[in-house]
Amino acid sequence: MGSGSDGVKTRSIRGVNVYGAYKGNTMTPWKNSRNEGREGDAVDKSKAKHWIDMPNDFRDEKTPDDWIPRDGRMVRLTGRHPFNSETPVDEMNKEGFFTPPNLHIIRNHGAVPQLKWETHKLSIGGPLVANSFELSMDQLTKDFPQTEFPVTISCCGNRRKEMNMIKQTIGFNWGIGAVATCIYRGVLLRDLLIHAGLDPSDTAGRFVEFIGTEDLPNKAGDVGPFPDEPWGEKCKYGTSIPLEKAMSMADEVMIAFQCNGDRLHPDRGYPCRLIIPGYIGGRMIKWLSKINVLPHETHNHYHYWDNKYLPPQITAERAAREGWWYKQEYIINELSLNSVITYPNHGESLPVNEYIDSTLTLRGYAHAGGGRPVTRVEISTTKGEWWDLAEIHRTEKPNPYGKTWCWVMWSFELDCANLQDEIWVRAWDTSNSPQPENPVWTLMGQSSNHLFRVKVSVNKPENGVAAYKFEHPTQPGQQSGGWATRTAEKVASAGYGPIDFEE
Repeated sequence: MGSGSDGVKTRSIRGVNVYGAYKGNTMTPWKNSRNEGREGDAVDKSKAKHWIDMPNDFRDEKTPDDWIPRDGRMVRLTGRHPFNSETPVDEMNKEGFFTPPNLHIIRNHGAVPQLKWETHKLSIGGPLVANSFELSMDQLTKDFPQTEFPVTISCCGNRRKEMNMIKQTIGFNWGIGAVATCIYRGVLLRDLLIHAGLDPSDTAGRFVEFIGTEDLPNKAGDVGPFPDEPWGEKCKYGTSIPLEKAMSMADEVMIAFQCNGDRLHPDRGYPCRLIIPGYIGGRMIKWLSKINVLPHETHNHYHYWDNKYLPPQITAERAAREGWWYKQEYIINELSLNSVITYPNHGESLPVNEYIDSTLTLRGYAHAGGGRPVTRVEISTTKGEWWDLAEIHRTEKPNPYGKTWCWVMWSFELDCANLQDEIWVRAWDTSNSPQPENPVWTLMGQSSNHLFRVKVSVNKPENGVAAYKFEHPTQPGQQSGGWATRTAEKVASAGYGPIDFEE
C-alpha cells in the first residue's frame, strides 16, 4: 500500500502516471446563459471548491433541480425535468478519450436528491450479513483502502433514436452521445463486504443489492409479484449483482466518491455511487444509501422494470399481460459491443476540390462490455463487401487480470477518390464476434448496436463549389435530420417479420 496526497493509505492507484492530469482540474467553459448555450462566460472551475459551487442553468428555474450546476452545451432529451442529456458530438471530438465531468451523460429518473457529505450515511447489511454497519462519508474515505481507474459509462439506450425511427419504443431519443469516460476514485465493494464478515470463497447463490436515495414512481401501478416485499406508489431505484462478482478482484466493483479528481457532481451520484465496470450505466446506482446481501436477486421494482432486452415480438401490452418484465433472463447487465463514427459529424460539408486527391481522417469510438478489450475496428465504403482496418488509439492500461473498462478511440485515413455513398464501421472484441449488421427492434430500444452507417452525397451549393455532405442516421432528442428519419430508408424488418410502421 501507498499513501495518497490526503494521507489516506491507498492501493496502488492505477491511472495517475498513465493518464496524466485530470480533465476535472482544468478550466472548462460553462455555457448556461439565457441564449441556451450559444454564448456564455467561461467559468474557471479551479476557483470553485466543488461542483456545487458552479452556476446553474437558467432552464432549470422553477424545477426541483434549479439548484444544480449544469453545462448548457449538453443536449437535453426529455424537456426540463427530469434531466436527461448527452454529450454533443462536436465536444466528444474535441475532448477525446477523457470526458470532462460537466459534459458527462446524465440519466435521471426524477429529482436529484439534495444530499450532504456531512450527513449522508451508507449502510451495509441484509439477512446474510453477520456484522452490519453504517458509514459516514468521512469514514468511507478514510477507513478503507482506495483505488482509482478510468471507466466508460454508457446508457444501454445509446443510439435508441435509430430504433425509434423503425418503430416507436417506450424510451426517449438517445443519439450517439450517451457514453462518457472518466477516472473514478473510491473503495472496492469487496473490502466493505469482507469488513461485514462475508467470506470471499463462499458466494454461491448469493446476491448484493444496491439501493439509491430518491423516491420514484411505481411504473407497474401495482404491488408487484413479491408478496413479502410489496411495492408502494413510490419506489427506490435499485439493482443487484451476484456476490461472486462483487467479491471478484478482477471485476473491481467500486463505491466511488470522486470523478476526475473532484467530488461527484450532484447529477452523477453525489456523494457516492456504485461503479460496476463493464456494465451498463443503469446498473451503477447513484446516490447510494444501502448495500444488502441477499439469498436471492433483488426484488427492487426498477431492477425489473428498467433495462430489459425483450424479444422483438413482445409489445408493451403483452409484456404486462404475460409477466415479461419479471423474466430475469432478459435483464441487461453487461454493456454491448458498439462503435460509431463521430467525424465527420452529421451535416458536415467538405469541398470536393480540396479532398478529391487527398485523404479524409475518419474518427470515432468503440467499446465492448464485461472487461473484454476491443480487438479491431473496421471501415467499409462498399456496403460490407470489403473491410479495411482502422487504427485503434489505446489510452487505458488493462488491469492485472487483463480486463479493460474503457472505450477506444479509432481513426482511419480514407482515400477520397474511393469515397462512395456510404461509410460503415464495425468493431470486434476478444469474443471474436462483430456487431450485428442489422438492427433488432426491442420494446425498450436498448442495446442498439448494429452497424453504424454514415451516408455521403455530393451537393453543389449556390457558390458553385461542390461539397461532400455527410449524414448520420439520426440527431438526438427532438432534433430533425438524419437519413433514418426518411420512410424510404427504414428497414423492412428488424428481427421478426415485417414492421408495422406507425405513422
